[in-house]
Amino acid sequence: MKTIDSSVTTELSLASIAKFRCPCAEKSSHHCDSVANRRFPRAALVFVLLAVSGCSNGSGGKMPTYKQNPAPKDQYELTVVVSNAPGPFASMKASMQYDITNMDCLPPAEVFSGVQKTPISTFLPIRLEKVDDSTYRGEVALDGLVDGDYFGHGVCRFSPVGPSFQFKASGAEEETRFVASLDAGDVANTAEQTTYYWKGGYPRDEKIANYPDHGSPSPEKFVESLRDQLFSITIKTARTAQP
Repeated sequence: MKTIDSSVTTELSLASIAKFRCPCAEKSSHHCDSVANRRFPRAALVFVLLAVSGCSNGSGGKMPTYKQNPAPKDQYELTVVVSNAPGPFASMKASMQYDITNMDCLPPAEVFSGVQKTPISTFLPIRLEKVDDSTYRGEVALDGLVDGDYFGHGVCRFSPVGPSFQFKASGAEEETRFVASLDAGDVANTAEQTTYYWKGGYPRDEKIANYPDHGSPSPEKFVESLRDQLFSITIKTARTAQP
């Protein structure tokens, strides 16, 4: 049975979301969703917590090693298609997020602050296979982690949150991260989702290094003059043959 060190998270970390600014407030060329109304993937918000909480549990001890399911039964093939790309994407990273759903299995929160410092989220890397210059394939399992008593406080139960994908022009630190994600429920329903991005943010944002661009679900969210300057990332799902 494979194991994963729960203190290690994927490089898909979006901790810089904390400094996100509404593009249209400074650039008329971007779409004009407000920060308050913009939908961020849940994974992005959890990465902020992980960046703060570090690699120890609430008692300051070392995090346990979670077990990967050796024989998952709820598996899906993911096909990711980039359309009308502004240029090549040499760097592609992907991960599947799982959350612990019952907090009572975790170590006690800090006595004085009442803050639970043990991360509830774990990320398993998704291996992407390049099919052609615009298409990539990978597999995820919604039952990818094994429930267990990892902290000595009872069984921790994992729930899938969903896969996330990050594309960069070359992989340089300062380049824009074009991020696409899908909820676990959509994966289970074999849904298809397309996200649109402004090409002007490629290969990097002119003001913010390593800018996380989560795009918009519709071209209508962009100002009309830019709707012919968009590219998209589509995630397609299909249930694989079960063992």
